[in-house]
Amino acid sequence: MTEGELYIEKRKYVRAFLQYKVKYKLMPKDSAADPLKKDGLCRDISIGGARIEGEFVGDTGDVIRLEFKTEYKLDPITAFAEVKWRKVMDGTPQFGLEFLALNESDRDIIEKITKQIEFH
Repeated sequence: MTEGELYIEKRKYVRAFLQYKVKYKLMPKDSAADPLKKDGLCRDISIGGARIEGEFVGDTGDVIRLEFKTEYKLDPITAFAEVKWRKVMDGTPQFGLEFLALNESDRDIIEKITKQIEFH
């Protein structure tokens, strides 16, 4: 950004900077997909999606199943999300997810988290 330029936030939802251990896997398009879950780290989250640090699976546009535990629920939050971007930052693979399916109670928990620890 050069001097005098304004930054306009394009995100619809407030994000929270936090750190949760996550498990994720690529949803198979066919029977040849790797069914193993990968371990990663959620670095920020909103009710619209999350940024994950971890091994890449699939490509942009593919669907991932994501699970993570919070202090607000005994069972893990589970979501299906589309990979929106992938890149390596500071030597660490990271990818952005947009939630496609998230049940109402899990959405409420994420909204509670973001209201407590919001940043832009």
